[in-house]
Amino acid sequence: MNMIGFGAMLHYLSSGSEHSPDEFVGRTITAASIIDNRLRITFEDGEQIKIWDDGQSCCENRYMSTDDDLNSLCGHRLVRIEGKPGPDIDDSSGDHETCFVEVGTDQGFVTLVNHNEHNGYYGGFGLTITKVP
Repeated sequence: MNMIGFGAMLHYLSSGSEHSPDEFVGRTITAASIIDNRLRITFEDGEQIKIWDDGQSCCENRYMSTDDDLNSLCGHRLVRIEGKPGPDIDDSSGDHETCFVEVGTDQGFVTLVNHNEHNGYYGGFGLTITKVP
């Protein structure tokens, strides 16, 4: 992994995520989708959260992907949201870092991949959880 970039550094210096994953553990998921590179989860009481990479500072290309079926989360209780380091991807366009986010329920989990493509000066991730107003 490259040096942490300014945006990711600011994320951690300002206490990181707005909400802790533990605040939502035990709640039943009714919907899950990726909208604008953010995982949006809806709980049975209608409250929604977004999980996303808030490390952007300037010239990175950041996006989220998954090969998993997000609908498999629906109807199950959330047990964890966990970030894990991913591998760097070797491509000719510059640096391409990844970070995994596992969202686990009492019946299984899905894995999201956050991507950060940059020129070497904007490394790192700033994973955050926010409530949807």
